[in-house]
Amino acid sequence: MSTPGIRSIHHVTLSVSDMDASIAWYRDLLGFEVVTRLEHNGLDKAILRIGSVVVTFVAHGDLAVPGAFSERRTGLDHLSFGVDPDAIERWAEHLEAAGVTWSPIVDGINGRVLSFRDPDNIALEFYTIE
Repeated sequence: MSTPGIRSIHHVTLSVSDMDASIAWYRDLLGFEVVTRLEHNGLDKAILRIGSVVVTFVAHGDLAVPGAFSERRTGLDHLSFGVDPDAIERWAEHLEAAGVTWSPIVDGINGRVLSFRDPDNIALEFYTIE
C-alpha cells in the first residue's frame, strides 16, 4: 500500500526551561520573529518563524523533567538550519560577537557544518546547502 505522502516538516517543537529567555535568544541572535505566544492545555507555548522555517517552543512548568538537554537521550539529537555556503563564516562571526560558544566549521556528509547550543543546551547547527 502506498502512503498518502508528506510534503514537508510543518514545525519542530523544542521544550525549554525559560520561555522568555528562549524567545529572546532565538529572536535576537538568529533573527526569528515571534508569531504568537499563548497558554494552551496548561502549557506556555510560542511559535517563532524565520522565512518558511517554523520552530515552536513549549515550557512544561511543574511537569518538566529536571536536567539539561542531552542528545544522548532518546528524542531530539539536534536541529539543523540550512544556510547558503557563503554565509557560514558570517554566522561564526555573528555567534562569536554575541558570546555564543561554537565548534569549528567542519566538513559534513554533504556540506559544511557549524555547531552551537541554545540556552537550554539544545544542540543546533548551521549546515550549508547548495
